[in-house]
Amino acid sequence: MKHRIILDYDLGEGWLAPWINGLRNGRAVASQCQGCNTARFPPLRVCTTCRTPSENWVELSGRANVLIRSSGCDGDFALVHFEGAKGAAVVRAEQLSDTAAHGHLSACPEGPPILQLEPDPSV
Repeated sequence: MKHRIILDYDLGEGWLAPWINGLRNGRAVASQCQGCNTARFPPLRVCTTCRTPSENWVELSGRANVLIRSSGCDGDFALVHFEGAKGAAVVRAEQLSDTAAHGHLSACPEGPPILQLEPDPSV
């Protein structure tokens, strides 16, 4: 017995709209806690430090430190920490050399926004 399910829906960006728009334009936008001013990238709705809602947004430099790299059949990826915020994010790292310790968020104007690093222009 075969079943076919077709799902056709569109999810709005909602609370994450500033972060997603930042990714499209190559800008690192972090959520910022109202209580302790901690910035988080990727954003968190509620601060894990003081449990206060993160209602503010702050733009970061976009520079990221590479923590771990991985290469596979799906491409090159890295776990990175964006300067100026707490947290770590997995990013596409195909444009980075194998020895790069830093990168910079790059724009993704076409298609869905993705986290993608390019070589850091300041190095």
